[in-house]
Amino acid sequence: MKKSLRNYRLFFHRMGLLFLFIPLAVLILSIILPDRGFSEKENRVLSSLPHLNGSQIASGGFEKQFETYENDQFPLRDLWITLKARTDRLMGKVESNGVYVGKSGYLMEEFKAPDQAQYDATVKAMTDFAQKHSDLRQYALIAPNSINILSNRLPAFAPVQDQNLWLDSLSDSLTDAGVTFIDVRSTFKDHKMEDLYYHTDHHWTTQGAYYAYLQAAKAMGIDTSSDTYDKAPVTRSFQGTLSAKSGFRSGEKDEIDVFLPTGDQTLPSVVNYVDEQKKSASFYDTEKLGTRDKYALFFGGNHAQIKINTPTETDNTLLVLKDSYANSFVPFLAQHYRKIIMVDPRYYFGNLEQLIQVENVQEVLYLYNANTFFSDTSLELALTPESDGQDSSDTSDNE
Repeated sequence: MKKSLRNYRLFFHRMGLLFLFIPLAVLILSIILPDRGFSEKENRVLSSLPHLNGSQIASGGFEKQFETYENDQFPLRDLWITLKARTDRLMGKVESNGVYVGKSGYLMEEFKAPDQAQYDATVKAMTDFAQKHSDLRQYALIAPNSINILSNRLPAFAPVQDQNLWLDSLSDSLTDAGVTFIDVRSTFKDHKMEDLYYHTDHHWTTQGAYYAYLQAAKAMGIDTSSDTYDKAPVTRSFQGTLSAKSGFRSGEKDEIDVFLPTGDQTLPSVVNYVDEQKKSASFYDTEKLGTRDKYALFFGGNHAQIKINTPTETDNTLLVLKDSYANSFVPFLAQHYRKIIMVDPRYYFGNLEQLIQVENVQEVLYLYNANTFFSDTSLELALTPESDGQDSSDTSDNE
């Protein structure tokens, strides 16, 4: 009995020392280790130490910024995220940082209903733009996320919000304004047994983008009868942002494919990265396959403005206002447009009105995934005339 008591005392003594040691070790590491500017695991820019500002302190803004900074710069952050996720899974948790563990190995990002005022402002900017440019053919493809199409693979009783209510509302508003809404939900549900989305990432796969392209082509009057492709895997070691964000499925890898056009009629394209002042004969940056953000294979990631020139018989120009979903989609369109201008409003600060006039744009396509679209504020600013007139510049991608 005495021996057992001594063993218990020794155990709790050691545990007490451990709990004292961990905070001390964290404190020492936080002093020794330099702040990180970018998390390769999470593929995003990390917060830096906020500057002291009287008004920020008074409003409480500094405290919030500092809390974000502390969380981002926590020593060995990536290790702790993984350990926490594994502990959560052992305890039966199926959600972390807005990411659900679904069936069949899927991680699915939650959908948050947009701020009503911001949503109304974005829709108004789009409908006003449509009325102002009634001479342009305008289309909107707002892709549903996996949490929508693969809802049957969510954990039981997951408290998710209905994305369809917002997509239906958006479709009605844009259709009334003369914008053709390309709704791919039925098509995706017909093919939901295929890999339309990555298991560890929030993007659609190239296969998903291809099905969306086929439906968009019908709406846009594009003849796809001569389109043929070879599907080629370029990596089987892609681990996406949802795995990094949640810590779940840390050992799972995805395959990334590219669809290469075949046939004698295939036309070469020149990709012009405007701000970077460089050109390429390929849509793909294979160097990105050696990084964590392997989805950046497509166009090297997001850029403020990209111009694609292809010597087609028709002299038509398409403006694509987009997020990163467009990066694996646009290569399918290239064979059908003399010029495609991709503009990411999150990084573009130029004058869209001038761009439309100078480039003689005839068609406009909005191409976003629903989660990004409904949380975005940059599209409204880009479409609003008062926000024009600044110089174009690029920023780093947080996605």
